[in-house]
Amino acid sequence: MQLLSHISFGLLFGMLFYYFFGFSFAFVLLVGFAAFIPDIDWAMQFKWGWGNRHRTFMHNIWAMGFIAVLTFIISKNLLLPFGVILGFSSHLIADSCTVTGVSWLFPYGFERKFFFRGPLNMSDEGERKLERLLQGILFTISGILFFLKTVTIDMSSLQGIITLVVIIACGYIIMKKFGKAIQTVIRRMKI
Repeated sequence: MQLLSHISFGLLFGMLFYYFFGFSFAFVLLVGFAAFIPDIDWAMQFKWGWGNRHRTFMHNIWAMGFIAVLTFIISKNLLLPFGVILGFSSHLIADSCTVTGVSWLFPYGFERKFFFRGPLNMSDEGERKLERLLQGILFTISGILFFLKTVTIDMSSLQGIITLVVIIACGYIIMKKFGKAIQTVIRRMKI
C-alpha cells in the first residue's frame, strides 16, 4: 500500500480513540505518523540496498513490541508507546489485506501460520484506484469524527442536513491535509 494509505488508516485508528475515549488530537497525529514505521524495511531494501527486507524485518509484532518498549524507555509515558502500537497495528492490518500479505510473527510461520493475505493487488491499476477511494473514505470518516466531537447536528431540519454535508466535505479536506503533512515530514526524513 502507498504511504498515504497507511497514514489514512493510522489517522482513523487514532481518531476513533479521540472520538470515543477523549484522547488528544496530538495522539491522533502520533498514530498517523507511527503507521509508516513498518515500512522502514522497505527503505532498507529499496533505498539502502540491504537485500530482501520488505515485509519481513519490521512487519511483525516483535518489531512493534521492541519499538513500543524503546518508546516507553525514552519517554517514560505509556501513551506514546500505545500510539506507536496503534499506528503499527493499523499498518499491519492494512498490509494483511493485500495479496503480498504479512507474517505477523516473522520469522516464525513465514508463508504458513500467522501469515495473512487478502485480495488487494497493489500492482493492478484498478486496485490502485480502489486504494485511492479507500483513502478518501478513511479521511472522510476521520474528519466526520473530528467535527462530530464538538458539533451537534439536528438531522430533522434542512440546516442540519446542510451542516452534515459541510462537515463531510470539510472533514475530508482537513484530514487529507493532515495526512499529506505527515507524508511530507516522513519524506523529508529520507526514509
